Amino acid sequence: MSILARFWNLVRVTFLEGMLHRTEDGQRLGFSSRRGWGANLMFAGITGCVIGLAWIAQRAHFELDALTATSEVLEVQEGETSDGDAVYQLTLRWTHEDGTVHVTSPRVKAISYNLPVGTELDIKYDPDNPRDVRVETQEGPWFLPRLILIGSLISFVMGRLLRGNPEA
Repeated sequence: MSILARFWNLVRVTFLEGMLHRTEDGQRLGFSSRRGWGANLMFAGITGCVIGLAWIAQRAHFELDALTATSEVLEVQEGETSDGDAVYQLTLRWTHEDGTVHVTSPRVKAISYNLPVGTELDIKYDPDNPRDVRVETQEGPWFLPRLILIGSLISFVMGRLLRGNPEA
């Protein structure tokens, strides 16, 4: 059996056991069965790994082509999240490698962007699309995808341990 076929079978079995509380042969699992809850954790781990890997691939695609520049903060606009926390949208001025001056706003608003006007920030931008600007943060671009992958792997391992080996 190929690796892809084995992976697909694992996804199918964990979905059956976890979400539908059924075994492969149709037997019903109890709602509070360890096998069902373990399969739920495994399915969540698999789903999280797929999301984390897709995010890393998207981020790596940007990072491979991105150029670095120093920008100046022109304006800081305060906004609010649905929880009432303050977030800030920056307007930045920076110079493209060909000498063109750009004024853009990063796509992301953040709590950490409460900076005085005139502050210099390191940014990365897509040379083919200079409007795609990302502010360099202390956590770096890989922090959240790594966190998702680590949490997903922990969920998968915990689920595997809880589920046990039903074939035995």
